[in-house]
Amino acid sequence: MSSAIRHESSATPVFVSVVIPVFNEERHIRSCLMSVLEQDYPADRFEVIVADGGSTDHTREIVEALAARYPQLRVIDNPRRLQAAGLNRAILESMGDVIARQDGHAEWAKDHLQRSVELLLTTGADNVGGRQYAVGDGESGRAIARAMSSPFGVGGARFRYSDRPEEMPTVFLGTFRRTAFERVGLFDEAFPPHEDYELNHRIRSTGGRIMYSPDIRTLYHVRDGLNALAVQYFRYGRGKVRVARASPGVLRPYHLVAPMLIAALPTIAAMAVADRARRLAISWAGLYLGACLIAGQRAAAGETLGVRLRVPAAFAVMHFAWGAGFWAGVGEAVRGTHTGGGSPPRLPEGPDSA
Repeated sequence: MSSAIRHESSATPVFVSVVIPVFNEERHIRSCLMSVLEQDYPADRFEVIVADGGSTDHTREIVEALAARYPQLRVIDNPRRLQAAGLNRAILESMGDVIARQDGHAEWAKDHLQRSVELLLTTGADNVGGRQYAVGDGESGRAIARAMSSPFGVGGARFRYSDRPEEMPTVFLGTFRRTAFERVGLFDEAFPPHEDYELNHRIRSTGGRIMYSPDIRTLYHVRDGLNALAVQYFRYGRGKVRVARASPGVLRPYHLVAPMLIAALPTIAAMAVADRARRLAISWAGLYLGACLIAGQRAAAGETLGVRLRVPAAFAVMHFAWGAGFWAGVGEAVRGTHTGGGSPPRLPEGPDSA
């Protein structure tokens, strides 16, 4: 099968493979899959492959029930349980000239596939993606969603808030040309949860482009509670160091802000117990707290008082957890306890790949 996607003037739309790694996603998997299965893209021109990592809730039952109704949907096993491993197994099982990644707690707009394929064709990019719209349940979930959609909370992750089409280092989830995987390999399973950023770095290092459009919309259900948010962002910080050890170019200046905040804490604490420096320490702490409060009010505009009060706390959790995770990753590097990747699985090249 040719892996070169057809020109937009072709009467036959390009065939798309949607790949979804899941583990215990019973809360959102039905709405996720229905958002995929009810796309306005021709039903006979896409397939959906769910890679289940041995879910212990009702995820598998829900997927299999839907697969009985929709012939383009099937489920495969992901014994390694890692997200990257599930993506790779699904891609290796796929037939599409275009590979669209979806998440088990995300939902697409009805025109997601159509807009994504159009953007691939019109820009010549290797991967395209769009705006992540974070949503949450209850006041705590809504506060986390607002914090994760603010530049103050997520820094350079512009796919969470940008309103203009642009080229980016990475995008949320992504819709890829199959030829990109043939050229650079699949997801590197040694770099969770930054396997997407690392893959996009490889694509860009070979001359590929990653394009973003705010017209491609995805609803993303955030983690519940500050504890889960802290775990998530600790993993993000630690994972960034792991990727940077293999590809130093992935580190940007904004990635170092939260680690610098963590590094300054011992100095601020020491100053706080010294009479002469106490006022300066309090001033520094006050500046950060004030920034969280001001950014929180902007991010939570129009929300209830309970949400507005919680957004600054969500900012602090994200910053401190990410920074602490970063230094944990540095500690791993010093001890040599994480050796990194470098050998992602390969996808056989098609006869017409370029």
